Amino acid sequence: MSWLAEREQLQEEARGFDKAIRLTSKNGWFWKTIAWILFVVSFGKFKREDFLVHFATTIGHVQAYPEEWDAATVRRVMVHESRHCFQARVCGFGIHPMVGLPIMTLLYALLPLPMLLAFFRAWFELDADRTSWRYQLAHGTADADTIRWRAQGFAETISGPAYMWSVWRSLAVRWFLREAEKVIAEHQAQ
Repeated sequence: MSWLAEREQLQEEARGFDKAIRLTSKNGWFWKTIAWILFVVSFGKFKREDFLVHFATTIGHVQAYPEEWDAATVRRVMVHESRHCFQARVCGFGIHPMVGLPIMTLLYALLPLPMLLAFFRAWFELDADRTSWRYQLAHGTADADTIRWRAQGFAETISGPAYMWSVWRSLAVRWFLREAEKVIAEHQAQ
């Protein structure tokens, strides 16, 4: 069943991370346009349907999820996406995520280079995943091996066409796995 059946409850949970967060589905011309743009700039390697069906997206305070996802999947990804909202808020000097959106977009999309040297993009994603790993370990929804597996998989994703080849694959994998081990060690020390 679609997460939209539980939209109000999920919206309340999201506001627990940041009161400005607004949940929406990836239906509509705006998201289809972004899917088309990503398809073009990835030289056809990041399929439009993948963006619309398999990826959540946060822009400022708006979190967009595929309509096909169930509520449990949205809950699992919400921590990661909420961290992006926090990052945008920080880029906006704590005022509102939309205030920080231009700075975050510049860092995320273009600096220092849009491909292979997009260290800010990789860092924003790593920071969001690190937050998600901590949350999952603290709430017992993942164990150390699951975190390692997710770190490896997401590192491969952010170094591929879905994230416009942000950094080299080997660098991303090493970076994500090193950070995963730190998070796991922190959790085990508690």
